[in-house]
Amino acid sequence: MSRTMQEHCRARPAHRIWWSCNTGMVASAVSVAAIGVTACGGGDSSQPSSSPPKNPSVASTTASQAADVRAGSFDVGGRKLYMRCEGSGSPTVVYFHGLSQDARGGGSRNAGSIPGLLSKGTRVCVYDRANVGRSDRVPGPLSGKSSVADLHGLLAAAKVPPPYVLLGGSFGGLIADMYAASYPDDIAGLVLLDPALPGGDSLIDSFLPQRQRLHADDWRNAFEKVDLILTDRQSKALAGKEPQVPLTLIAVKKKEGERGWTAKTTKRINAALRRQQRRFVVYFYGGRLVTLDVPHFMEPVIPERIAKETQRVIARIP
Repeated sequence: MSRTMQEHCRARPAHRIWWSCNTGMVASAVSVAAIGVTACGGGDSSQPSSSPPKNPSVASTTASQAADVRAGSFDVGGRKLYMRCEGSGSPTVVYFHGLSQDARGGGSRNAGSIPGLLSKGTRVCVYDRANVGRSDRVPGPLSGKSSVADLHGLLAAAKVPPPYVLLGGSFGGLIADMYAASYPDDIAGLVLLDPALPGGDSLIDSFLPQRQRLHADDWRNAFEKVDLILTDRQSKALAGKEPQVPLTLIAVKKKEGERGWTAKTTKRINAALRRQQRRFVVYFYGGRLVTLDVPHFMEPVIPERIAKETQRVIARIP
């Protein structure tokens, strides 16, 4: 490793782990190696459209023997994304995975056994964002806005009609919230798993020294090529536009500090994030904050509880 690369790695922030990286493997602690993901303020080069393609086409579809399972890669206008749906009934639960670190795991596979548990009573869809899993690789920077546009086109191309209950973990929870605010009429409920929330990155940065904050070129070395600084601004612009629907937010009881954080800084950040979570859930119809002693990547640890909370939200839909 060159001196320049060593300096680059040392300079990168180590504080996005609890909502930015699900690799499909259960970490022994929330505080694992920093991913150095994020940012820039140069605009969204993906130029997402505000509506799905007029004539979305299926690039390839593989149906299993079961009539209620459909999986394939679907054209969303310039790139193909992978989606798999199983079960039947309405509303459809759509799972949003956390931010992936590398190609070894993550993506829709993060859902684990949850789709199988839920598909007995309703339809469930999982998908891979651009640059993840079985979806196309595209240049960055990508953003929350482009991810929302991609999913809107994907649901249209795969012929998955609303209403939707959005189930999002970590960074995927932020994309779920942004989707709900962008298409409120299509949303029946939300279940968020220790999610990033609108403006959360800038909130964390306010407690950290400059060298530990997000930087404008971080997205270039990030696996998903997502600009977290741009996404942070986009999420704040959409905050308050979400529909009045049932919501449950499952939060981690105690988050561990990242490398370079002092105990005092960790305590202050945790307190600020908890206040943010409490303010967030109050906005929603019967919003619930459930605090559990589980890891940030909780999908493989408590799948039955997550399925139960999702079914509870569905039962509360007016």
